[in-house]
Amino acid sequence: MQDFKLLRERYKEFIYKDYEIKDNNDYINIKYYFEIPNLTKFEPEIKILKKDIKFRNDIDSEFVKNIVFNMGMIELVSYWKCCCSPKVIVECGYLNNEQIKWFKKLYYLGQRRIQIYKQHRCFRRRYDGNRM
Repeated sequence: MQDFKLLRERYKEFIYKDYEIKDNNDYINIKYYFEIPNLTKFEPEIKILKKDIKFRNDIDSEFVKNIVFNMGMIELVSYWKCCCSPKVIVECGYLNNEQIKWFKKLYYLGQRRIQIYKQHRCFRRRYDGNRM
């Protein structure tokens, strides 16, 4: 618990800087830019193979940009949880109050469920086909 508090104190901000979408003939490449100032930067990528997929929307459309932005909001939790910065700054999009509440709930309750699972999983026995 001491490490958790120290990390939150030291790394007060997590920044969702940007994302990009590129059409590269055989696949669509999505790249996210996240940063924890004075610690590190993250640049995860998602590649979507276009083979046998027909797209209804152009990748430059507002619809696609909105989906990719929101996927980034989900993706960032994987990196944010390394220090659980008390402040998440989104520089590449807009969230209304309802969306902010929804993502906070997702992040905090999701982390809580993982913690509860990890604490209690040692009490579960493996199923061997005959009994628990």
